[in-house]
Amino acid sequence: MVDAFIVSKENGVIERFNKSAEIMFGYSAEEVEGENMNILMAAHDRKHHDQYLSRYRKTGKKKVIGIGREVVARRKDGSEFPADIAVGEVHGPDGRRFIGLVRDLTEIREAQTQSFRQRQEMLNTSRLSTMGEMAAAMAHELNQPLSAIANYSAACLRMIKSGNHDPEVISEALEKVNHQAHRASEVIRRTRDFTRATETRREATTVGEIVAEVKPLAELDAHANNIAVDYRIADNLPEIEVDSLQIQQVLLNLLRNAVDAMHDVQPEHRVIVVSSRYTAPGELSIVVTDQGSGITQQDAEKLFNPFFTTKRTGMGMGLAICRTIAETHNGSLEFRRNPDRGVSFALTLPTRPSGQTER
Repeated sequence: MVDAFIVSKENGVIERFNKSAEIMFGYSAEEVEGENMNILMAAHDRKHHDQYLSRYRKTGKKKVIGIGREVVARRKDGSEFPADIAVGEVHGPDGRRFIGLVRDLTEIREAQTQSFRQRQEMLNTSRLSTMGEMAAAMAHELNQPLSAIANYSAACLRMIKSGNHDPEVISEALEKVNHQAHRASEVIRRTRDFTRATETRREATTVGEIVAEVKPLAELDAHANNIAVDYRIADNLPEIEVDSLQIQQVLLNLLRNAVDAMHDVQPEHRVIVVSSRYTAPGELSIVVTDQGSGITQQDAEKLFNPFFTTKRTGMGMGLAICRTIAETHNGSLEFRRNPDRGVSFALTLPTRPSGQTER
């Protein structure tokens, strides 16, 4: 057998130990036969194993037998590993026997961990790529406050050199310098926060808070293309429990796609609407609606496929990553064609249970 096969008596003493069990645990059959099964268990289970058996014999209440579960097993050298164990029982003329099948989950867990790391790297790379694509808009946004700072400070220097020391005028100019410096600093801070590599961490938040964080970055691109963004987010929405940075990533991607879709639209239609709505009990949606060129039926069928893009310079990973983020939050990302023009993308997420309000 590929799996470890272990037979124990009713009192938990090992009676049979197959070759796979020897390889898995590092014991020979001779070493363990006649020993208590708990030598194969991690400290917590080893401590309570005899108690579990005694309770089962008295009450018949099953914890593992006939059910199976994931446990932490222990090798001869003291190292521990995750294992899936299934236990059955048989009755014979000389009493009851427990038959255990044990599967080492080490490789599976390592593969899952590696997959998780790769997914995190993919998300971080996607955010960096987004910021790279927005470099021109960010440079423009930073240039305005920096130019204002240069102009106001130069005016102060001229007044001082000319002997005009009017404190009120100089104070007003310095206040404007301070305001513009904070404005530039805020752009840099939000860019830095958005691109930082972080571990996934879900916390209670609101749609309004997420939109407020992503709004300055989203408007960089929109304003650079003479597009207005209209926010219609309700104030009384329930909390959601999400990784805020990942949801911001989805919203920013959807908003940038909306901007790209309206490059050739007339000025009166150059508006993106970000709204919120209830879709079902325990769910809410954030909807990004554009008035752009729309999506053909042929493109719609492949829209969320990795590496599919309608952009000249796109990589085709944005929407695929966004849908993955939505699904890992037990939500969804869907789209529909608007009746008049353009497309609406809806990010749907579960709300927190009403009793959980702590922040």
